[in-house]
Amino acid sequence: MKTLLTLGLVILLNLGISAQTNTKQLYLLFEFMQVKSDQTSEYLKVEEFWSGIHKQRVSDKSILGWDLWSLTPSGKEQGSQYFTVTLFSSLENMLKATESLDVYAYAKKAYPNKTEKELTAMFDLTVKSRDLAHQVLFRQIDMTNGDFKMAVGTMLTMDVMKQLDDSYEKVESEIFKPWHQQMVTEGKKGSWELLQTILPSGSEAYGTHLTVSMFKDVAQLAAFMESNGGSWDLKTQLAVQQGLKSRNLRETKIARLEKMVR
Repeated sequence: MKTLLTLGLVILLNLGISAQTNTKQLYLLFEFMQVKSDQTSEYLKVEEFWSGIHKQRVSDKSILGWDLWSLTPSGKEQGSQYFTVTLFSSLENMLKATESLDVYAYAKKAYPNKTEKELTAMFDLTVKSRDLAHQVLFRQIDMTNGDFKMAVGTMLTMDVMKQLDDSYEKVESEIFKPWHQQMVTEGKKGSWELLQTILPSGSEAYGTHLTVSMFKDVAQLAAFMESNGGSWDLKTQLAVQQGLKSRNLRETKIARLEKMVR
């Protein structure tokens, strides 16, 4: 599972993936793709085809949206090169999608003018162009306030966290989130989210949470990474030092939004 959760990158934490409001529970299915360099163009054709299917799913209200992200760095020894995120309004809908999605029926609705032979060819190309390496199911449990809107070219950093004690989520929300909110308010980042892993789970799971920060473009991300993060008073510094003991930052990586469906 380490290959899958080879994500994340930023200072203390971060995770945003939807720029949605926090009024309703949001569920997210991450699917990590390993794509050989000589298959990149074919893979992108496949995802363009699938984006039409996802548009139909949004229209049918079975999903809220879908995103395609490219990972950086993306060397063949560094795990997955792409991942997709599908957004759901309920755990039930997400579980149904992982078990019994009738993709052919959606494809026929999305592409009524394509023949069965053409649709079958695209599904065959899907299998050949990439390896679906990992699936991870998440629940959004906290996020910053703001009006950030994702667009193609949006950058994100993801930190894979392993919870060490039960105080971790409280630490993120009460100690670190205000710092992220300040960065959002000052225009230094777009948003921040905290996601809790639903599956895989257990003591051997690589991570228990994901934090994601969104940035409008590479320039904003680079400026944030080169900044000192601001200053904290002594009380906050001590709280941060204690809070860092509640989790282990397993891994961090950067991603760029390549395509989105809403």
